Amino acid sequence: MKGRKRIENTEFIEFFKPDLFAGIKPNFGLGGFNFNQNIKDFEQIWTFSYFEKEIKNNLNFKLDEKYFFLNVRTENREIEIDIDLFTGKLSSISCGKGYRGKLDNGIGIGSSIKEALKIDNRLGFNPDTDWIVRTPFDGLIIYVPHKLQMKYMDNVVSGTEIPDFRIERIELIDIEYAKKFYGDGELIFE
Repeated sequence: MKGRKRIENTEFIEFFKPDLFAGIKPNFGLGGFNFNQNIKDFEQIWTFSYFEKEIKNNLNFKLDEKYFFLNVRTENREIEIDIDLFTGKLSSISCGKGYRGKLDNGIGIGSSIKEALKIDNRLGFNPDTDWIVRTPFDGLIIYVPHKLQMKYMDNVVSGTEIPDFRIERIELIDIEYAKKFYGDGELIFE
């Protein structure tokens, strides 16, 4: 027999809210979430979401049955978290449109990529992943918009000026997770 008791104490659920102004800290976290958390930290709110249709903290849960991950995100995808169901660990935390937090150097959603590359000289395009990352890799990923990826790659390879774009999505991935899946030369670690 299977069972799950309805959660009556919602004090924790009210406290467990995304913070759209929190700083973006590679190898730590963003939005009030961090890589020290695990699936157990989300258990109460996830369970509560099955009983209540409206959750005041704005988190939605979805199982990815193909990769066996739990995806937790805000309604408008300002923050998105992936939790590996086999380990229970957060593998990535990302932010997008509507997120106001910034990296320590002032780069954030809506920043110009050309300006970001001037501000942070460790940032560069990685042709193996099509990401803009820091070297050595610290978990920070800035995505090149899909419609610009080929042009961006061509310009980087040819040494011509790269097209500018506004940063739409920033992702932080757990370093141990990155080493496991990208440690074969795709990313350079310390």
